[in-house]
Amino acid sequence: MTKRLVLWLFATTLVSGCASTQFQSADSVVVKERQGRFSVQSQAVNQPVDAVQGGFVWRQLSIGWQLDLKSPLGATLARLTLSPLGASLEQPDSPTRRASSGEALLAEVLGAPVPMDALEDWIDGRVREDGRVTDIKRDDQGRVVSFEQAGWQVTFDRYTEAGPGLVNVRGQQSDRNINLRLVVDQPTS
Repeated sequence: MTKRLVLWLFATTLVSGCASTQFQSADSVVVKERQGRFSVQSQAVNQPVDAVQGGFVWRQLSIGWQLDLKSPLGATLARLTLSPLGASLEQPDSPTRRASSGEALLAEVLGAPVPMDALEDWIDGRVREDGRVTDIKRDDQGRVVSFEQAGWQVTFDRYTEAGPGLVNVRGQQSDRNINLRLVVDQPTS
């Protein structure tokens, strides 16, 4: 699989230029918002590292959540929205893509499953203890510090009242090692 697996969602829109678009607001109320920075590194065997970085704004909505990916200069370049009705991905100058879930949408677009449906839990330092989550480790205060989910190793660090300030996600898809790092700022609302 090519580097599009990881970089497509988290990167290609960020390195495609500084074009911005106005996305329609979801038909719901913002309950909570977290923002920060992300970096993604992807490396195939015997190949140089592909790396991108940018900003993100994650919003918990009254009916689901939204993730805006931003260029290093702050322009919104992609929006992933999950609700009980399914998932949608909006990008400038592209038709909106839809699927039954975030994971299904990314599997369709990228050709491999990425557990995006869990992002809401990860931002708050939670896990759903189901068959897909294993090897949960907690700190002395009972907070989750690491676990495995659907083949991805996830760690939380730098906890604040709002949740982890650092989320690391590592995994392998096809012949590529992938590392996603989210540095989450204090809540804005």
